Amino acid sequence: MKKNTDLDINQILKYLNDEMTKSELIEFENLLKYQKNLDLFKKYSVANHYVQLSKHDFDEQKALSSFKKHTQSTKSSKNTRKNRIQSYLKYAAIFVGLLLSSVYFLNNNLFSPDKNITEITLQQGDGNFETIKDDVPFKEIKNKNGAVVGIQENNKLVYKNENNTNPDEKLVINTLHVPYGKKFQLVLSDGTKVHVNAGSTLKFPERFIPGKVRRVELSGEGYFEVTRNEKDPFIVSTNGLNTEVFGTKFNVSSYPNDTFSEVVLIEGSVGVFKEDDRFSKDNGLKLQPNQKANLTKESKNLSMSTVKTDQYIAWVDGVLLFKNESFENIMKKLERFYDKKITINYQKIKTEKFTGRFDVENIEDVLTTFSSNTPFKFKVKKSEIIINP
Repeated sequence: MKKNTDLDINQILKYLNDEMTKSELIEFENLLKYQKNLDLFKKYSVANHYVQLSKHDFDEQKALSSFKKHTQSTKSSKNTRKNRIQSYLKYAAIFVGLLLSSVYFLNNNLFSPDKNITEITLQQGDGNFETIKDDVPFKEIKNKNGAVVGIQENNKLVYKNENNTNPDEKLVINTLHVPYGKKFQLVLSDGTKVHVNAGSTLKFPERFIPGKVRRVELSGEGYFEVTRNEKDPFIVSTNGLNTEVFGTKFNVSSYPNDTFSEVVLIEGSVGVFKEDDRFSKDNGLKLQPNQKANLTKESKNLSMSTVKTDQYIAWVDGVLLFKNESFENIMKKLERFYDKKITINYQKIKTEKFTGRFDVENIEDVLTTFSSNTPFKFKVKKSEIIINP
């Protein structure tokens, strides 16, 4: 009997709703090896993301009808899209084997930021200032006295891991700022890895002091892989929210222009608390993997929920992943990713919710995709985008 190699539309819907079992996902990935199936998947998943008011309200028949309508119109406009940047998708490429497998669709048109973008900067505690160009293959980072404190290799800076045995040593705080349109990886002196997202600032010691809490301050978003040390806990302080860990992987997001601060736990366990110097069961929440702590900045209410972690850390791999997320929040993320100021002059669309994945598309392609479902007009200037009804 001849093996069926056709991809079914219902399989695409099931994939986009994250409802596939392990065996179904493996079968789905194998089917995407066929070009005809890949083309079909792109037509629905990239060029026609669907709007969800909530997962439970998702109308499958409406989605199928929308898909068929789109595929018919795509045939007639195929020639006009030949010059469009080739897009590729990833199945939520998650860090350090957090999911069973990933699907990659690669091409040669990698996204490159505007050449005039503000550079990454490092302000050292002794007043020394460094501009970090993320295309430099090797550079020694020195302090004011000429001593090497770290080594930069492209978009990663590794601090020297020296055995510090002096508990009376004074902390030297460095400040890393990553502008919109970029992201950067930092390895602290204890071996802790931090992926710093666009529009973020991280304050951290040049060297940690033994016997004392390892503390860093974050404004923006960072993904942490903390080196385990039971004697010296690691605390991330951000806008009104603190996270204490001994060794784990988690994502912290607290941008000044967001209405919330959140911590998403990938692996291990963390204690999340609002005040005090340390976590206790009386002053905060203890998270388990796949849980999120959310602090509403206005009400100061701290809550906890169970989540799928892929959408919270996809940015580490350069993927924009949205699941049932409001248009207004998505535009904030696009501002940071592409370093473009986005003004929304269309109040109704702000609360519409979208689901979709983008990887190497330019911002015009992303906005065109959204407007194919919920019509709106947009005008792209050099550093600003205006959205109108």
